Amino acid sequence: MRETILITILSGVAIGLLGWGAALLKRRAGEAADRRRVYLWLQSNTRDEPGESHVDTITLAKGTRLPEERVRRACMSDQRIYRSSSEQEQWSPWRQEPQSIYEKRDLLVA
Repeated sequence: MRETILITILSGVAIGLLGWGAALLKRRAGEAADRRRVYLWLQSNTRDEPGESHVDTITLAKGTRLPEERVRRACMSDQRIYRSSSEQEQWSPWRQEPQSIYEKRDLLVA
């Protein structure tokens, strides 16, 4: 009788832990897939050129067909994606600050 109760309790705990572990793995895999999707979209739809290096969150969400919050979370957690410090909702795989058009044309001397 005691053994049956103990086995039942241990089985329930083991099943609960397995379910929790599977849910955690699924969430982590989904986050990794979101990061990869956003990064690849940025790589193929931006260039390291003045005015073309940064994209806003809404454009990213439309391009990747992900909700804005998932795009924002993917960008914040991927070290390969830079957030503009001047405009908070601008993202780039190339650089943190957008390149000046004057630098490219040698009109600005540093």
